[in-house]
Amino acid sequence: MKLIKVEAEGFKSFADKISLSFDGGVVGIVGPNGSGKSNINDAIRWVLGEQSSKALRGDTMDDVIFSGSKTEKPMDKSIVTLTFDNSDGEVSIPHKIFTISRVLERGKGNNTYFINDQVVRFKDIRDIAYESGISKSSLAIISQGTVSDIAQATPEQRRGIIEDAAGTSKYKSKKVEALRKLEKTTETLDKVNTVVEELEKQLKPLEKQSEKAQIYIAKSNELKEVEVALLVNDLLHYKERVEILKNEIDGFQETKEDLEQKIQIDEQKLNDNLEYKKNLDEEVIELSKELDQINEKLQALEIQFKNEEMRREMIISGQISTASHERINALKKELESLSSQINHLESWKDKTSEELGIKRREIEKIEMQVAELRMRENSSKTKLMKAKSKLDVLNDYKDSKSNLFKGTKTVLDNGTLFKNKMFGTVADLISIPEKYILAMDSILQNAVQHIVVEDSETAVKIIEFLKDNNGGRATFIPLSSISSKEIKSEYLVKIRTHSGFIGIASDLVSIDPKFDVLVNFLLGNVIVVEDIKIANEISHLVDKKYLVVSLDGDLIRPGGIMTGGTKQNSNILGIENQIEQIKNIIPQLEEIVLLASQDISKLESLKGERQSYIDQLTIEFVKNNEKLISIKEKFSSLKIDYESHSQEKFKESNIQSIDVELNNYRDKKSSLSATIKSKKDKLEQLTNVINQLQKSKKELEKSLRLIIESFSDKATEKTKADFYINDANKRLSEHYHLTFDSARENFKLTKSIEESRQIVSTLKTEISELGNVNLDAIQMYQEIKERHNDIYKDKVELEEAKRIINEAIAEMDKIIISRINNTMDIVNEEFNLVFKEMFGGGEARIFLLDSNDPLESGIDIKAQPPGKSIQNLKLFSGGEKSLIAISLLFAIIKAKPLPLCILDEVEAALDEANVVRFAEFLQKLKQDTQFIVITHRHGTMSRVDALFGATMQKRGVTSFFSVELAKAKELINSYNE
Repeated sequence: MKLIKVEAEGFKSFADKISLSFDGGVVGIVGPNGSGKSNINDAIRWVLGEQSSKALRGDTMDDVIFSGSKTEKPMDKSIVTLTFDNSDGEVSIPHKIFTISRVLERGKGNNTYFINDQVVRFKDIRDIAYESGISKSSLAIISQGTVSDIAQATPEQRRGIIEDAAGTSKYKSKKVEALRKLEKTTETLDKVNTVVEELEKQLKPLEKQSEKAQIYIAKSNELKEVEVALLVNDLLHYKERVEILKNEIDGFQETKEDLEQKIQIDEQKLNDNLEYKKNLDEEVIELSKELDQINEKLQALEIQFKNEEMRREMIISGQISTASHERINALKKELESLSSQINHLESWKDKTSEELGIKRREIEKIEMQVAELRMRENSSKTKLMKAKSKLDVLNDYKDSKSNLFKGTKTVLDNGTLFKNKMFGTVADLISIPEKYILAMDSILQNAVQHIVVEDSETAVKIIEFLKDNNGGRATFIPLSSISSKEIKSEYLVKIRTHSGFIGIASDLVSIDPKFDVLVNFLLGNVIVVEDIKIANEISHLVDKKYLVVSLDGDLIRPGGIMTGGTKQNSNILGIENQIEQIKNIIPQLEEIVLLASQDISKLESLKGERQSYIDQLTIEFVKNNEKLISIKEKFSSLKIDYESHSQEKFKESNIQSIDVELNNYRDKKSSLSATIKSKKDKLEQLTNVINQLQKSKKELEKSLRLIIESFSDKATEKTKADFYINDANKRLSEHYHLTFDSARENFKLTKSIEESRQIVSTLKTEISELGNVNLDAIQMYQEIKERHNDIYKDKVELEEAKRIINEAIAEMDKIIISRINNTMDIVNEEFNLVFKEMFGGGEARIFLLDSNDPLESGIDIKAQPPGKSIQNLKLFSGGEKSLIAISLLFAIIKAKPLPLCILDEVEAALDEANVVRFAEFLQKLKQDTQFIVITHRHGTMSRVDALFGATMQKRGVTSFFSVELAKAKELINSYNE
């Protein structure tokens, strides 16, 4: 490989582009001092990768860029290109001709390297230099300073020259790199070992915790399979049992309420009858006293009347002998008495008939009142039954949520899973006055079942729960995601003055202030009005932009679409209000039934008393009627007798006072007797009724006690069953995150119930005995184990890398030692020959100061010119030192030929005779090495194959031209003068 062209622009003094072409051999570059001829040396060093600005005679790398002169402006970048002929394949680049370039732009500090105009790495350039042997640190570039350094260097510094000749630079560089890698690898390995030890410390306890957690999970999963199936089985049993118990309890409750009502009615009747009986007893006593008084007076009058009547009858019958006129007079008085009785009985009969009619009409009136009361009672009972039935339905809706969508019900049933994040349905949160229920139901529709949550993340979790359990669908309103809606102020001004306007829907309901945004979101832009007619008017006022609803639930939507007709509540909104209203109505209806029953009982008692009185009066009526007939027969017989004896018609005269008085007392007695008899009959009936009521009450109370006892047992059993159901559902929900439906579908008992219970008990005990379990330990252990394995793998790899690096270093050491030894042997042979030729005799050699340490030992020179015996190189003259150094350099180049060698005034310290020897020796070496000699010595210039002159025709700017030897001498001399 040989250099065939050097091109530079902007490098140091090369403001104008320079281009030097070479054709092998020895090329001299001449020029006066300060002409910039040595910048060729710096340019080649720079391209080959020199990184030190001081080695390039500058302070910073930007100093290599042309900095300007009086005639030229500074340049922004520097570029140098070397072109090589690689026909011999010295370098592994697949090109016979290739270029390497380096570019530096001012102020950027970044160097760019090129091979054949393709950007490459600095390492690629360095590898070419190492591969060819012309690296910046090799003997390919030798300056006067280098020769001086060889002569005055320490053995350790001098070793570097031999290493360059031996070609160990790349091995040393690789060794240095390997040592850096080894150091880094060792450092990394130490860190890795520390981490491995730390991870192993963590792994031991984590492994135990992980095993414990895995046992816990395995047992928990086994427990889940059995317990969930058992819970499902028990829930089915208890739910069925609860349903039976509920029906029985509902029946018991109805029976209990019926018995309590009957007892209450019987008790009220009993109290009423006892009070009635007490009053009747008092009345009978008073009436009996009055009757006794009448009887006393009546008895006296009847005795008197009887005596008179007996005397008349005896006179009339002849038992007493009297005159004829006395008998006629007795007949007349008897007829008058009978006539008086007949008249009295006729009158009594008429009065009694009238009174019986009145009493019968009173009974008819009472029967009508009773019928009305019974209708009211039956109507109230029917209403009561319907109210209770409606209450049962509403309570069932409330308790079982059977009026909700499946998804909504599932979420509410498992609400404890989302504590403090879920607030309930819209219907649960909003309180609506009764008169606005229909309107709000029309507005909200299915939105009443929307579930209000804190944020969208909560909604996502609940939706995932529904999906996992096939729990249906639900709609969610995240409070953090919604904003209030409102009606524009210009429209509000228009509608507020309208007579049918009621209000904005959000203002007509109440809610906890923390949910104000919910109400305003749902109802803030809805207008509530009296009726559909007003709704139509207001819809036009707001340009049909807002929803308008009437109290009946008729709607006009934005745009004018109308919905209306008969509207019923959905039984979701205001369900609590409905329940409360019915609860308030039931006691009122029960009171109506009770009062009606009491009034019926009183009226029945009054009717019975009236009927008894009629019965007694009817008996008296019959008796008196028979008596009237008998008296009339007697009157007719006596009248015939009287008229036949007196020979005149009978004419009534004034009735004797005793007859009138007697009849009056008899009427009073008859009336009192009938009254007393009817009251006594009623008392007897009341006694029977009271006895019957007391007996019925006792039987009812006994039945009630039995019912309550049975009810209590059933209620206790139902309470226990409800508790178990709630507890089981809670465990399914909170512990296993399952709904009942999902659990029933996916978990089945595979063993008997008793065996399953035993398994559950055993597993719970075993899980409890595990104590505290760190479930995160499984993942932590796995992660740390994987990390440990990865790091341990890294450790193994690092240890293997360390071994390989150590082997590589050992191998490189062997190569370096071998090359050093071989090179020293070859160089010593050539050094001695070159030395003799240069000095005209004598001997010289190089040697290791410490043969036991060939890798690090310094190298010293032992030289003995003819006729001298000097051991220390420092004692030679300057010229001798230079010649010894040059001899060594030539010996090295001869022993280890380089493709290119740049010599920068290395012969400056030699005398003319030695300069000639120097130049002639170059000619001997040029077959294997291309030389570029920067010189100002005539002896050298006269023996090169080509000359290039350096000049500064423009101040501060170097240019080159080919010159002949004579012109070169003139050029040098002219500048030196």
